[in-house]
Amino acid sequence: MNNASELDFKPVDVFSRGSLKLTYDALRKINPMLALQVRNITQGEPLPRPGSDADNKHADYFLVDLESSQVKAVVDGLMDCSDNEANRGLSILAKSLLQDWTNLAHKTIANLP
Repeated sequence: MNNASELDFKPVDVFSRGSLKLTYDALRKINPMLALQVRNITQGEPLPRPGSDADNKHADYFLVDLESSQVKAVVDGLMDCSDNEANRGLSILAKSLLQDWTNLAHKTIANLP
């Protein structure tokens, strides 16, 4: 396996280190345990990368394998943050992450027995 196209996953399952870190930052005050679960994903093994990015941890991508209830909680938390008028920066951050997590929520729900 030399590149991401050879891996057995759908792109909706894959998040960058930066996206996971920003999700952690958005959730840590409203749901600290869930935020830690998201951050712990980055402690695992990143997906293989070809070429010159192999040593750049900022170019890491991770397969996200959370339960559907956890993904729903992430989406709910980001929705709450996106409505935060008092902290415009947090609101913009949450809105930018929301679509990726919503896509993952749709996939996890579709895969339920």
